[in-house]
Amino acid sequence: MKMHKFTCIVFTFISLSFFTACQKDQNQQNKTELAQTNQNDSLLQVKLNYPKNEIALNENAQNETEKWMLYTAMEAEVTRMENYTLDDVINNAPSILRATDTLVQTIPKQFRIKPVESRIKVLHTKASVLNQLCNKQQKDLDEVKKVAEEIPIDFYNLNIQLNEVFIEMPEIENLEK
Repeated sequence: MKMHKFTCIVFTFISLSFFTACQKDQNQQNKTELAQTNQNDSLLQVKLNYPKNEIALNENAQNETEKWMLYTAMEAEVTRMENYTLDDVINNAPSILRATDTLVQTIPKQFRIKPVESRIKVLHTKASVLNQLCNKQQKDLDEVKKVAEEIPIDFYNLNIQLNEVFIEMPEIENLEK
């Protein structure tokens, strides 16, 4: 009988010790998750580093892109990104992707040249990657920020190519004289 009582006491003590240890682990895990959530919340309020050197369109390119309404929509998305936080990026990633989707599908004839098409594809690819990153369950906010900050740069690289469509090259014959 003494042995049975002793076994019960030991079993109870071990059970209580195990339960207490599990509670401490759970409390520590909850504190870690809360700290991570608070850190992510503050990271979501971080503004993007928007590029300082915007590439404007020359007069001819500007006149032609004004007729290309979906370019204008993409330009508006990129301009709005200047004031975006990471939270804004995550919420607007689908809109940015839709804008690049329509841009790819509606390239005007005078801009259907390899350099312009390539820049549009790069822009669309970045928007697709951004959208995928923003839709992940566990978001890598540093990666989201990095890709989001590349989109305006890629858009301004597109502007360079659009400008080059209208650069008049001197004829080779005139250079030889």
